[in-house]
Amino acid sequence: MSAKANNKIIRGIIYALISSITFGLLPFFSIPVKAQGMSSETLMFYRFLFSIIIYGLYLLFRKANFRISKKNIRDIILIGGAGYGLTGLTLVSSYDYIPSGIGTTIGFQFPVMISIFMWLFYKERLQRSIYISLALSLLGVFLLSYSPEHGMVSGYGIFLLTITNLMYSMYIIGVNKSSMREIDSSVLTFYVITISMILCLGLSLIRGTLIPIPSFEAAGSILFMSLLSTIIANLTLILAIKSIGSTITALLSPLEPVTAIIIGIIVFNENINIQIFTGVIIIILAVILIVLNQKKKA
Repeated sequence: MSAKANNKIIRGIIYALISSITFGLLPFFSIPVKAQGMSSETLMFYRFLFSIIIYGLYLLFRKANFRISKKNIRDIILIGGAGYGLTGLTLVSSYDYIPSGIGTTIGFQFPVMISIFMWLFYKERLQRSIYISLALSLLGVFLLSYSPEHGMVSGYGIFLLTITNLMYSMYIIGVNKSSMREIDSSVLTFYVITISMILCLGLSLIRGTLIPIPSFEAAGSILFMSLLSTIIANLTLILAIKSIGSTITALLSPLEPVTAIIIGIIVFNENINIQIFTGVIIIILAVILIVLNQKKKA
């Protein structure tokens, strides 16, 4: 492998890790705002609105080329809006039903789902390790979802996280396999955030939940959520996908659930016991197993 190719891989890994950490900060910013009475879709609308204003000004300063084709527009709407916009909405909504650390960890199943999608739609060979990883992921989810004292956690919360996994898998694959790959990473990030904002605004209007930002503290949380968990997280995600591909990018993000769990324990006083700890470790091991399999295939 040439030095140039090796540097590209290293950069891709760094981008993926930054993306996973900043995505993992989402509950830290979102839960306090929702506690002030803001709905998930309205919170996501303001999050994306702040993001496109800040990021749009930055791109204008850079004199970025915003020109895209009709095919690009179609893919951004279908893949960016549904894939990314709904991912943020369903994940944040799940925090109403499941502790944020557990919810983010269950949402971390998507790497296994991506491997299955790549097998179904792109004829990638499904290795034995994928089956093992799937079994480990399901076991990990069960451990996180079931308590001998309280039974299963919210079924609706699990449903929302399943949608999160499906949509995010579609987004990760779509960025690498659709015409969106042709678009400059910075401009693509702007368009994905814009279509997600329009989607959440529409949902807020339909449901009648659109309200002003309730406080300066909420505005500050939304601002930092826009900068860190939206702009930086998305830009580094797209840069990672273009550097090391969809599958490897998805499999190099274990710091997202770890970050969310640490925040849940320290900030929101969420409980963790040996069962939850074991479930987290099992899901991360499932991801690592797929990483090792991909390394052998490379």
